[in-house]
Amino acid sequence: MKLLSASKDNTSFEDNWETEYWSDQENYSDTLSASYDTRVLMITSDSLTVNRWYKKIDIKPYAEYKIYGFIKTERVKGEHDKSGAGFRIGKFPIENDTIFTGDNDWTYVEIQFNAEGDDSVMLECLLGKGGSAKGKVYFDNMKIEEISVPELNPKAVIDVTVKKEPISPYMYGQFIEHMGKSIYGGLWAELLEDRKFYYTPGSKKSAWKTNLDTLKVKKDSTMEYARAPIPVFPLHKNVLELTQDSISVVDKQYEGRLVFKADPGVKQINIALITKEGLNEKSFKVEGNRYIKQAFSLTPLGADKDAKLRITFQGKGTVTVAAVSLMPSDHIKGFRKDVIALMKSLNAPVYRWPGGNFVSGYNWKDGIGDPDTRPTQYERAWKGLEYNDVGIHEFMELCELLDAEANIAVNTGLGTAKLAAEEVEYVNGGVKTKMGKWRVENGHPAPYNVKLWAVGNEMFGDWQLGHMPIKEYVKKHNRVSEAMREVDQDISLIAVGFPGEWNQMMYEHCSNQMTYISEHFYRQDWHAGGLLTHVRQIPDAIREIANEHRKWRDSIPELKQKDIKIALDEWNYWYGPHEYGLLGTRYFLRDALGIAAGINEFSRQSDIYYMANYAQTVNVIGAIKTTPTASWLEGTGLVLELYNQEFGEIPVSITGSFEPLDVAATLSDDGKYLTLSVVNATHRDYPLKIEFKNKLVNEEGVRYTITGEHDMVFNDEENLKRIALTQTEFSIKNGHITIPWESANIYKIRIEE
Repeated sequence: MKLLSASKDNTSFEDNWETEYWSDQENYSDTLSASYDTRVLMITSDSLTVNRWYKKIDIKPYAEYKIYGFIKTERVKGEHDKSGAGFRIGKFPIENDTIFTGDNDWTYVEIQFNAEGDDSVMLECLLGKGGSAKGKVYFDNMKIEEISVPELNPKAVIDVTVKKEPISPYMYGQFIEHMGKSIYGGLWAELLEDRKFYYTPGSKKSAWKTNLDTLKVKKDSTMEYARAPIPVFPLHKNVLELTQDSISVVDKQYEGRLVFKADPGVKQINIALITKEGLNEKSFKVEGNRYIKQAFSLTPLGADKDAKLRITFQGKGTVTVAAVSLMPSDHIKGFRKDVIALMKSLNAPVYRWPGGNFVSGYNWKDGIGDPDTRPTQYERAWKGLEYNDVGIHEFMELCELLDAEANIAVNTGLGTAKLAAEEVEYVNGGVKTKMGKWRVENGHPAPYNVKLWAVGNEMFGDWQLGHMPIKEYVKKHNRVSEAMREVDQDISLIAVGFPGEWNQMMYEHCSNQMTYISEHFYRQDWHAGGLLTHVRQIPDAIREIANEHRKWRDSIPELKQKDIKIALDEWNYWYGPHEYGLLGTRYFLRDALGIAAGINEFSRQSDIYYMANYAQTVNVIGAIKTTPTASWLEGTGLVLELYNQEFGEIPVSITGSFEPLDVAATLSDDGKYLTLSVVNATHRDYPLKIEFKNKLVNEEGVRYTITGEHDMVFNDEENLKRIALTQTEFSIKNGHITIPWESANIYKIRIEE
């Protein structure tokens, strides 16, 4: 950072400043400059804080810039000698950086930087740079100047005879977690909320209405039938009515069941599905004072987004109601038929389950046995109801439906080594083992033989249930892993990883008790702005993680004879409007381009990545979005589907200067086709020069392109193909192909014999 005399010309950018939304907004103020026709930004705080004014500035990639302005401080004091006030420009380093403390009159500051591959920069004006600080700071007359802009002529030189390690098929994995509308309200076909009456019907939090005073509803806590208390209802004036509304139905058959026990005086049940067109109702006689599962099927009289299910008991006495279920009759083993079809199109080779943060508070035993007897619980990770309708058996059925492998995560948060070992025995144990016998009793005699097991989730984070310091966690990881391998020595274990000291400690103390090590990343800052900058976040993160682990491989003796690869079992963008429930993020074309660029980076790092699980599959930051009656692929899902099917398996040598494109090259597994993946995250078409070395390659082929009208378009229920895949023929003309703007492309070319 240079402290120089001020320049008079160039453009100011005083508008569109933002403040940190989570900080005290009384700390910020702005006024008109007395010296310049700009705004003076001010931050003040009597206590240590990290506050900032910030804004995104559009720039040209690979150009040289300088940003300059004035800063003034009063009584600024940092938490340590390297914290105070100052400027920051996002991820770009600042040479000879200055942090201001104490009292400083107006001081001119100039920052020079190269935009590299970004088309936007974040200018930040901070009180709390380098650490927390307090005091008062002013910023004035900030401007940007373009110094030089290079001419970009992307060129790729491809040598198909130089091959790298094949891309793992597990790069196209998926992840589903018990949160939001990922499973319940998304993948799972159940239409009813709180179907086992966790909340008393008629109470504020309950989805059920009743004709009773809720104070008269009792709870049967004997656990005679279910593993949770069950509501007991007295009939009011010889009638008990339970109703749930806001159910979306279409014109097709629905099936359900009602689980109850009634006094002898209760004689009849009516079950009705009510729409704006009328009701379809069926009646059943009540026989016997025992728990009954009464099946029923109903076809609504027309589609309705606000249909009602009404259950009416008639007679005298009390009724104990354990559960109600309502699903479309075309469900597949409890899963939505339409969502299963989309998941099959993704063709993911592996699914990670059940979490995620959720797993650190999960007891897998709650999801075993008759679903109507399983307890509904309030889960603390995401603060919602867990119905336990989807447990190990349902997850394994899903994997069978999708022809995918299972990757089961065990609870190393609040869970114990014993609980994890019992889970392995339940899933993989023989019929003579204690847990294996229980599995047989629950309908699956043969072991599932699951090989991939994740030992915990994000235990480095203080948001994680059961979080502990790394010095303690390495001991727990080893206890849990040893117990699991005592049950099944052939399983592969994925340890919890995180950059920095956590990875170092895990490698130094646990390398003998892991097969792979996990990493997670999400890119959340939508203020990063420009399309190219936004897209680059994903491949940059993948490369940074790879470099982190290469560093430990080189420096830790325990790793010299090991090849512990990375299982990136959560990765995605995470920002934007949550349109589909908790974290039901809407994705745009720009996100699809970022995922494509990420797959390109996986091909460049194929030697160190074993698995990548896109997080998550349905609704929750998902590639598939649903309403109660519709489902579709996001643009990110289209990319995953296309690349899984058409991108090659064997990376080959590709050199040259690709800027501003992202380019990767692979061979098909049989070596007959070259596939060239090119992501153009700019707002103009770009010619790409191509040269082939040491092998004859056809100059014609098939191009697959994913694009849309502009980078902020998205698919939804009304517009399923605003982001769309097209297939066309192409030819290389004069050694060039033209890459369309705002697009992800795969060029498939046959290699001559």
